[in-house]
Amino acid sequence: LKIGNEADENYQFYRVRDVALDSHLNIYILDAGNHRVQKFDKNGNYLQTIGRKGQGPGEFVGPSNVFINSQDNLYVSEGRRIQIFNSSGNFMKSIPLENAISDFYVDSRGNIFANASWRNEEGRKRVIVKINSEGKIIKTIAEFSDIKLVKKKDSEKVVTIQARHSYTPNLLLSAVDKQVFTYAYSLEYKIFIIDNDGKLLSKIQVEEDSHSISQSEKKHIIGRLMASASRSGQKFPLDVVEEACNFPSIRPFFWEIIVDDLQRIFLWKVKSVLDKSEENEFDVINKEGYFLYRAKIPVVPKIIRKGFLYDIKEDEDTGEISIRRFKIKNWDQIKVSI
Repeated sequence: LKIGNEADENYQFYRVRDVALDSHLNIYILDAGNHRVQKFDKNGNYLQTIGRKGQGPGEFVGPSNVFINSQDNLYVSEGRRIQIFNSSGNFMKSIPLENAISDFYVDSRGNIFANASWRNEEGRKRVIVKINSEGKIIKTIAEFSDIKLVKKKDSEKVVTIQARHSYTPNLLLSAVDKQVFTYAYSLEYKIFIIDNDGKLLSKIQVEEDSHSISQSEKKHIIGRLMASASRSGQKFPLDVVEEACNFPSIRPFFWEIIVDDLQRIFLWKVKSVLDKSEENEFDVINKEGYFLYRAKIPVVPKIIRKGFLYDIKEDEDTGEISIRRFKIKNWDQIKVSI
């Protein structure tokens, strides 16, 4: 299945940030650039537009992530609030947040587990937090240092530069089910499994060789960042961009965590930015910590569910964005334990 068509505004996307499925396998596409969520049935037929640009109830400005709970209610995050819609797409409630969040998940009690950032005396932090249904942080589960901001002064103003790139360390979060969650810091090959009280259930640690970052890789990343800034009308000195990159001593181990509906954890492994191959390598581990596979997949899935992969694809030539679904032919043969 492929959903995306530049000739039809209901299928025309701009900056797709997230994808989610409900219990009927309807597909929800977070079309952030158009400030809306587009709903399609499992065959790709357009059903409904949820939201529009604005700051009122049921309206969005830069939405970033979506989640669908067991009642098929839709949660949409944008900055410091989460809006909730029922299964018919009607606005139900807005939850103000104490901090901006990125990816988030909702447990069976309505508590929110989120990846957030804040600043304290020790500097900028990336944190995993538990938030109640009213938007209050009730527990900090883990925290790690975030990248530094670089400030560039000129005669009129101070510009803050944050250069995130392929090797920027990241704090990752995913849901195993409605009561169990997993998180990891990408510079360490450690996977933490927690329950919905924030209690550590297990820690999975793998002895994996690390890779230092070569000068060629740094040059490649810096060149891409400077070219991107130039296209947007910004110019920064080379030394400022180099400082803003804040390269770690080693490459991160993985870019993302995806959990399928059989509770297998897929770790998208970081490869060199100089590697032009289209295959993406994943380590597959079950929630008990047993290594199952090292798999090579020619796409990067956002969702793995009921024998299908869903990804977001932007055509390099036309810029057209589509959501694609692939069938996993050997789904029933893939083991869940050793």
